[in-house]
Amino acid sequence: MTSSNPGARRHSFDSWDAAQEFYLDNGLTDGLPVVPPTPDKVQTMLDFSGLAPEAVVGTETIRGKRFTAEKLAVNAVMAGCRPEYFPVVAATIAAACERPYNLHASSTSTNGVTIMPLVSGPYADEIGMNSGVELMGNGNRANATIGRAVNLVKTNFYGSVAQEMDNSTFGHPGKVSFCFAENTAVSPWPSLAEEMGFGAGSSTVTAVAANSPLQVSIYGDKRPETFLTQTAHAMLALGPSVSEVVVVISPELMAYVGEADWSRAQVQEFLFQKTHRPVREWVAWKRLDHPGPDEDLGLVRGCFADPDRIVVVPGGGMAGAFIDIISSWGSSRSVTRQIQARRRG
Repeated sequence: MTSSNPGARRHSFDSWDAAQEFYLDNGLTDGLPVVPPTPDKVQTMLDFSGLAPEAVVGTETIRGKRFTAEKLAVNAVMAGCRPEYFPVVAATIAAACERPYNLHASSTSTNGVTIMPLVSGPYADEIGMNSGVELMGNGNRANATIGRAVNLVKTNFYGSVAQEMDNSTFGHPGKVSFCFAENTAVSPWPSLAEEMGFGAGSSTVTAVAANSPLQVSIYGDKRPETFLTQTAHAMLALGPSVSEVVVVISPELMAYVGEADWSRAQVQEFLFQKTHRPVREWVAWKRLDHPGPDEDLGLVRGCFADPDRIVVVPGGGMAGAFIDIISSWGSSRSVTRQIQARRRG
């Protein structure tokens, strides 16, 4: 058995077990077994996307890292991706290399953030991604391996190794894989891809420097203004000046949003307004330093700089009135890239 590691060196092994021990012993996995990236598997991955091995998918300027298609393909094979998942992996890494994402700082933070690909558009269905029941959990190969691949790239090539560059205080399971798709089938709105200015029928991936999710249970009322207020109360725990947040609304609640004829922008604006508190409260909660004597304690300050910092998507299973809140790290802003993929058939 011959395989190539993320440094493009070639190694031969007598058995599958020997290959696993090599990758585990050398810190080239997330702690789980990998698919040995044999040259033919890596080439198949590249062939599907039409990318040459040396093609630069993205460049991270702080460390001067040039992410080539071959390096991404090696890690996609290791993660267990099918070739048709590779365009999503490539687009995610390209997005994460852009300056607003701040890959270097987020990779060294003690917060324990992960690269979370959020996919919108028809390509998610074409490759069998999960946007419904258990969308953030187990049981779907596309979600699991795409999310795993981008984080293996961050570890194996970028160098964000646990207990070395990555000194997360806690970490969270999403650092192995955290990837899902927007559930457009239950949405009264245009897809996130379309609302971000991409053409009808386009597919995109949004790279988010994601903290662990916070699930909010909704009880007692079907009016958006009530259950979104409950959501805003949970968001206050994030504190003032949150860079960005992804809010995932379950289908049951999305039905109520549709019945009330609320737009995505209305939901964003409502949550934005409801997460404002007087400065004196933030100070009392020790979330802000005490203002100077000349500052007006009557000022109001919110969690977010503007409503666009709240990314709202439908997702999840039909049963259960829940909303998931996924905050972004520090100064990072999510970056969206169009998925350049060959259509099957």
